[in-house]
Amino acid sequence: MAKILIIDDEETLRITICELLSFVGHIVCEAEDGRDGLKKVKEFEPDIILCDIMMPKLDGYGFMEQHIESEYASTPVIFLSAEIESKDKVIGFSLGVKQFLKKPFVFSELKDLIEHNL
Repeated sequence: MAKILIIDDEETLRITICELLSFVGHIVCEAEDGRDGLKKVKEFEPDIILCDIMMPKLDGYGFMEQHIESEYASTPVIFLSAEIESKDKVIGFSLGVKQFLKKPFVFSELKDLIEHNL
C-alpha cells in the first residue's frame, strides 16, 4: 500500500487518520506542523501528503511554497481544512495542491481522494 504523511496540528484528528489509514494497510507518518512536515517528507519519502492549512510555525501554504521547490515536489498533496473558500483554492492550486477536503469528512471520502491521487 501507499506511504502517507499526515501534517496536522490537531493531534486527535491526526491520530485518528493515522489509525484508519493503517487499518486499511497504508504506512503512515505524522507531523504536527508544516516545518515538521518538511523534515518528515525527506525522512519518510511519502507517496502522498495530507496537509492542514491553518497550523502554527508553518502553515499549509508555507509548507507548499517550500515543498514545490524541493526534490519531492512531485509528491501529491491534499489539503484538509475546516474552512475552504475560493481564495484558498486559488492559492492552493497555484502552489500545486491536487485536491481539497473540508473537515469534518467521512473516511470514505478521504480514502477515495487518496486512491484517485496515487
